[in-house]
Amino acid sequence: MLLDPGEVSLRRQYNPSPLIDSAGGRGLALYRFVSLTYAGILVWTHREHVVHWWPILVWGVVALAWSIIAPLLPRPTRTAIGVELVIACAGILLTSEVYTAAEVSAGISTVPGVWAASPVMAGALLSGIPGGVICAAVISVANLVQVEEAGQLTWHNIFLLFIVGILVGLAVQLARESQKRLEQALAVSERLAERERIGRQVHDGVLQALAMINRRGRTLGAEGEALADLAADQERSLRSLITRFEPAADAISDREQVRDLAAGLAALRSADVEVVLPAGPVSLPEHTAREVEAAVAAALDNVAVHAGDGAKAWVLLDADDRGIEVVVRDNGVGMPGDRLVRAVEEGRLGASSSIRGRMLDLGGDASWRSPAGGGTTVTLTVPTPDVAGSTP
Repeated sequence: MLLDPGEVSLRRQYNPSPLIDSAGGRGLALYRFVSLTYAGILVWTHREHVVHWWPILVWGVVALAWSIIAPLLPRPTRTAIGVELVIACAGILLTSEVYTAAEVSAGISTVPGVWAASPVMAGALLSGIPGGVICAAVISVANLVQVEEAGQLTWHNIFLLFIVGILVGLAVQLARESQKRLEQALAVSERLAERERIGRQVHDGVLQALAMINRRGRTLGAEGEALADLAADQERSLRSLITRFEPAADAISDREQVRDLAAGLAALRSADVEVVLPAGPVSLPEHTAREVEAAVAAALDNVAVHAGDGAKAWVLLDADDRGIEVVVRDNGVGMPGDRLVRAVEEGRLGASSSIRGRMLDLGGDASWRSPAGGGTTVTLTVPTPDVAGSTP
């Protein structure tokens, strides 16, 4: 059934899978508990050097509570990472207060121990290498503030923090890029399979019918010859369509050539079609521009066929930083409110496929309005940040 123009349009855009975030989150959750257990073992090993136990116990309870709460979040956030950084830095700075001065000077392990690397991993999961490096820098500053004089062990630990942030961030970036490429490959494979399925159906029905019309029409005189030529042209077009493979829109290179949509719509001017354009060019990715031009051409074809004798059409293009809008208006006889729904039920898919289908594929929409006094207005919208040109 054709969607009502007032309904929210279907967006055929892929929402990234949380696979990598969830896998990384599970690994980080396990690391928090293991490293916190190890920190407790280290504290107990050095218990004879502890001056105050209650700060260690309070910090341990807070760190344990956070280690339980943090995995409940769907993915690390800046706020959550900030909280974890505060907990880690507080534990590091507590070291000078809970141990004897001699042991602190000798380089005793900090209260959090290797648990302090948890926010570094969380930052890397959220923002890749930059996030890991920033969090490692914050923990490193806390370590340098805590010690009276930075020794070899302190610098060794700082170096390891940066290594962890860089390696985890790099792994996350590579995993996300690999997932993106896999999704693009699957989209291309699915599109090719769908094209082959449609091609089989077209070959078994429409192409055979066109071939028969081509053969029989040439035996029916001059009018039959014209009909045969038309059938032959349509047969060639259909064969080209079902055999030509085009990559999915998401797989199109960022360096794709641009096309001036204003110039493309200007070519549609005729005695019955007036085109109103912005002052300057409206540059879009070539695929997007050609799809919009094809949708406008289909709308004008509908005007020529259904609007009645003498009907004129106007095409208005509007572009701004939010996207483009193309309005195709005519002064014809109009159409009943249920015309589009009945057309789909009868198998005529010009509006739903050639016009609205193209807009939906681009992340936009198409709507129709036909007042009682006659005339029809088709509005095509494509939200895109890639529009370049003057805004009227």
